[in-house]
Amino acid sequence: MKKGRLEGKFANAIEATFTPYNLVPGLDDPPVLKVMSFEEFSHLQAKEIVRIGSKIIERIEQLFLVYRIVRTGDDFFDFRNLALQMAIELFPDFRFKDDPDLIELLFPLYGLLANGSRAFDYQLLVARMADGCFSINKQPYPSKPGNQLALLWLLADVETVQLERKRSRPFSDSEAIKKLVGQEPFKTRWGGVNAKTLRNWLSAARKLLERSGQRPIPKIN
Repeated sequence: MKKGRLEGKFANAIEATFTPYNLVPGLDDPPVLKVMSFEEFSHLQAKEIVRIGSKIIERIEQLFLVYRIVRTGDDFFDFRNLALQMAIELFPDFRFKDDPDLIELLFPLYGLLANGSRAFDYQLLVARMADGCFSINKQPYPSKPGNQLALLWLLADVETVQLERKRSRPFSDSEAIKKLVGQEPFKTRWGGVNAKTLRNWLSAARKLLERSGQRPIPKIN
């Protein structure tokens, strides 16, 4: 696609939070097991997958507007027409306008085994030709505290830091957050967020856990 075709939010990668659920977390894995059950975690991860899917569908519909294609309700016809218009733009030296059937040559070009007999074939082709429109940027945290998985990740990291202290009193929330933004492996996840924002997110995470019926993790001052 030509640069500048999609503007605003459609020009950016889709932000996503995928959190591994490991019974024995690695150095870079959040200890999710500490703060919620596997069933609760699976439910939240499924909601994140549905959210990402809706974003992709939203961008596909935006492509129809960009190429000024009116939806007819026939996905095979609509997506074939969209793929054709995109191909005409991407490959101006090809004779797609004169012979639309040449579009079938693009399936192997984009590494697809499809043959153009189904609507899904052209949906895949559109996704491949759209390139950056459907890119997903894996984020350890979102730009605002709306992602429940990210909040639980933060809560688990704070608890890990607090319990690591060998003295009788664990680190306070403020002390733990200071370590999250300044020490690895936590700095990679939280180093770009200021302490006040993290305290607000931590409070939201505790409320989320209480609503889910899991054991509350007390605030340490």
